[in-house]
Amino acid sequence: MKSNWKWTTNVKITALDLDGNVKDVTEFHNLITTVGLGMVIDFLWGALGDGEIKDMAVGDDSTAPALTDTTLGNETDRWTMTSQAEASTTSLLSIVYIPPADAVGAIEEIGWFAGAGCDGVGPDTGIMVSRVLYSRNKTALESLQIERTDTMVEA
Repeated sequence: MKSNWKWTTNVKITALDLDGNVKDVTEFHNLITTVGLGMVIDFLWGALGDGEIKDMAVGDDSTAPALTDTTLGNETDRWTMTSQAEASTTSLLSIVYIPPADAVGAIEEIGWFAGAGCDGVGPDTGIMVSRVLYSRNKTALESLQIERTDTMVEA
């Protein structure tokens, strides 16, 4: 019997004004890095005890994402997950809320980080599971809610 698995990641970013009204919504797929895939293998065979996605970071580098990325091009801000929940038996929903006063200025990239090495420790830490480009000049008059859904399915 042959089985093939596929890991997909979808991102939804909602920009809200100060009154909580939706300004715009952007949805797209993102790149899962080679070190992110390697982390899953390490976790499965017991070499890694912590594969939890804990942090999300933004940066101002617009270089195209590559499978070999291990950090953002230029990380400027980082947050721990606001919430995480199993969306179904094969998918995980991770949410980060960026308040109006945070990350004001150019955002060009977003990355998600896992493992014991991150956990709010600081920039360029942990295993970068994935990275996307997202271009926005964020102001202090808006917040962002960033939802990431990881799904594992048999292909």
